[in-house]
Amino acid sequence: MTHKQAVRAIFLLLLLLCVAIYQVFADPSGSSITSASSTTAQNASPGSRSDGRGTITTLLLNSIQQDQRWKAYVGNVTGLLSLDNANNFTIYSWDLLTVTGEVYASRFGNLSWTSVSCASHGLINNESSFFSMIQSNADRINATFNWSIHKGFSVGTNTINANSCNSTVTYVNDTRQVPTAGSPFQELLLQDTNGYLMYLTDINDNTQGYDNTSYDFQMIVPENNTGVPTPYYFYIELS
Repeated sequence: MTHKQAVRAIFLLLLLLCVAIYQVFADPSGSSITSASSTTAQNASPGSRSDGRGTITTLLLNSIQQDQRWKAYVGNVTGLLSLDNANNFTIYSWDLLTVTGEVYASRFGNLSWTSVSCASHGLINNESSFFSMIQSNADRINATFNWSIHKGFSVGTNTINANSCNSTVTYVNDTRQVPTAGSPFQELLLQDTNGYLMYLTDINDNTQGYDNTSYDFQMIVPENNTGVPTPYYFYIELS
């Protein structure tokens, strides 16, 4: 092999390595939404009593009210792995028999994935202020994501270590979960390169969800309790 041929071979090898690295560490991609439906609870009927004259009745009242500072998204994920060019022409693609990875939601549609880390306490407090949540609210963000028990995640080229971020888990079969590293439907608070807050939940393919229906993901995100609903942008990272 001549010197020129050797240089060319090395160049091609480096090029192939760069392509391989790019494929392995692809950033999460924006997700299209093909169908959606919403539901909410109805107010409970009031209880009543008929007590006699001259009596003093001690009551224990209980109520379950629909929370107005949060909303939830559940559903299923489909997708495939594809080799495309800049114009979205495909040379080859692979169907996924089992979908794994993460779903992300954020108020921002221009997230940067260069540097992703756990959301700082300052950012979480700022997000609470954006939604007019105060310290005394039992459902404020840092009281909801009050755990730091979760598995490790890979977000693009970034590693999120286990038990390092504010986290929670959503319910299964109408029952609160005690978080563990193996809990389904884990949810974390992260921030991107620009300091934008995002919500990560893992994809659990065909897993029993909050209402005994099988879902791939469940997540909760905060909302204003008055005014216009807040739009959220969704991203998927398949693995």
